[in-house]
Formats: sequence, C-alpha cells, structure tokens
Amino acid sequence: MSALYLFLDQGEPMTTTHTGYLLIADVTGYTQFLTSTEMDHANPILQSLLGALLEQVGDPLHFWKTEGDAVLAYSTRQDFPSGETFLTICENLYNAFALRRQDIIANTTCPCRACANVGNLDLKIIVHHGQFDEMQLGPTKDISGADVILVHRMTKTDVTQRTGIRSYALFSDAAANAMDVGDVMEPFSQDFEHFGEVDMKVYDLAKSWEKLRATRDRYFLNEEDGVWTFRYHFNAPIAVVWEALVAPEHKQNWMDRIKTVTVDNPNRRLGPGSDYHCAHELADFFYRVTDWEPFDYFSTRIQDPARPSISLPETYHLTETEDGTNLRYTMGVATDTDGTRSEISEQEASAFLADFWAASFPEMDRQVSQSK
Repeated sequence: MSALYLFLDQGEPMTTTHTGYLLIADVTGYTQFLTSTEMDHANPILQSLLGALLEQVGDPLHFWKTEGDAVLAYSTRQDFPSGETFLTICENLYNAFALRRQDIIANTTCPCRACANVGNLDLKIIVHHGQFDEMQLGPTKDISGADVILVHRMTKTDVTQRTGIRSYALFSDAAANAMDVGDVMEPFSQDFEHFGEVDMKVYDLAKSWEKLRATRDRYFLNEEDGVWTFRYHFNAPIAVVWEALVAPEHKQNWMDRIKTVTVDNPNRRLGPGSDYHCAHELADFFYRVTDWEPFDYFSTRIQDPARPSISLPETYHLTETEDGTNLRYTMGVATDTDGTRSEISEQEASAFLADFWAASFPEMDRQVSQSK
C-alpha cells in the first residue's frame, strides 16, 4: 500500500496527547502495479504520483517525516481551517493525483506494462478524527492510539464493491461531524475487529472533479485584463488566507464597516454559483462566484449598488511566498446587460475599494497572523 499520512493536531503545542484529524491518501492498485510491471518504470511513475500529493501538503499542515513510501505530517494550529476547507484539501489531493496521472498517460509512448497500466492506479482518502499520543523516541517522534489503528482499518473496506465508487474520500462519522459537511456525503458503515460497526461517510472524489471541470467556465483576470489592481501581502499560510477571504463568518470579522455577510450555496458548497450579500454601512453589495480554484484564485461578478443593471468582474489571485501569501485583486471592465461599458462605475468602484481594501486587509492580516 502506498500511502500519505497526515496527522492534523488541534491540541496545545508540545503536548503528548492530541485531538485532531488523521488522514491517509492511498494509491490504490499499487501492489498489483508494482509486482506485475517493470520496476525501472513502475517506481518513477509511483514516485511522480506521490510527489504530486506531497506538493499539496503545506501550511497549516507541516511535514513530519517519511517512511518508505509514506509521508507523515502534522499541524499544531488550534484553529485548523474549517471542514469546508479541509474537504477542499482532500479534493485538491485527488485533483493533483488525477492531473499527474493524466499527464503521465498523455506524455508516454512506452509500450511496457508499467506505462500501459498507469490508468489502473487510483486514489482513496481516509479521514478520521480522534485522539493519539505523540511519543519522542530519541531524535524521532511516533504516534499511537486506538484512533490511529482505526484509521488504518478504514483503508480495508468494501466501499467500491458496495457503492461502485472507485475514487473516494471515506470519513468516519467523527470526522464528518467535526467538519460539519456530512450532508454532501453518502452514509456507509462496516464492522471492524475490536471496534464493531463504524458509521462513516463516502464522498465521490472523481465525480466531484469531473462535475467541476465539465460545468465550469474560466473567468480569470490577469492584471493586464483589468482596469484596477490592488496588492497585499499576508503573514499567514495560503490555506488560512483563502478561508478568511471566502468564509462568510470570517469576512464579516475583517471587512471594514460591514454589518453582515451571508451566502447562498445552491450546490451546498462554496464555489461557482454561490451568491454573497455584504451589508455595508453605505450600501448593500451582491456578487456571485464565477470561477473557483481553491488556494489559487477565485473570481466573482459584483453588482454596482448604485446601478443594478451594471456589474464588474473581479479576480482574487493568491501566491504562496516563503513568509506568507501575496494577494492580487484585479477589477475588470464594468458593463451593463447589453455589454455597454460604464467607466463611471469603474471609477466609483476603484475609489471605494482603494479605501476599503486599505482598511480591511490590514485587519484581516492581523487576524490571520494571530491564528498561526
């Protein structure tokens, strides 16, 4: 079994007993692939796929150590990002794996069995939330506990046979409840030795990935595509900055003179089609998410509060740096429903946003920096 283990600690730093998430990203079909194909090609292929997974693991997750084909990481951040963001991390792990697998297939003409059978490899992600003990063993650390055993048992289920889902995230009910996103998953249960019947939730990763790319349109503004750009550097990891930017409960805390922020999610998840309403002291602002690439960028179209028939495109582009995250906000050309440009809307919007972002982003930076 090829696996990626993430131990996401939500307890106090430097303690021995922690409560947090345990996650295994398992390349399925690994044993058969490795034993029935040419080793000189099989190993580099698997290393490339595992490398794609590793690229998705960063703050607020921290690498711990590697053991053969397993990578362990942990987080001591007490306010680990929300369940919505954690589910996005799982989706990003699968997306990175699927894209790397697709690239390998598309860019090889080798007829060997290893290269021909790459498409048989897949990914499942196992998540549990519970307690584990962290032990210092000389210069290294190890973890143990009943919940560590359980998450490993959860890798051996008959999810695929019973549901037909091959690429999935399997969450224990404890994890789904901690994440508070169980309503987008399919109930599942199985009996495990010494644990009895364990209630779980199944999330179809491949279906989610295919649906996103089949239905989405790209609305990404480069700086040269827009009419006004604002930049800011945040002293926090990219996942934390992302969540502060998109989660309504966080936006309400740092946006200048905002009274309430609400969002309507027709697909039950934040993403394309989500409608935000920001009640500001001066006006009500309504905007819809048009493009969504978690931890990279998202784009919206915002209505001019003074001219409801006119709207403007926006892109928030994040870039990870050694000491935090850079944000580029770019506003595009304002148009009415017929496509006629409104320069007065652009001028008023940029004047308002210049003051608004200058006041709001430092407060957001203060809040996300404190959460490190």
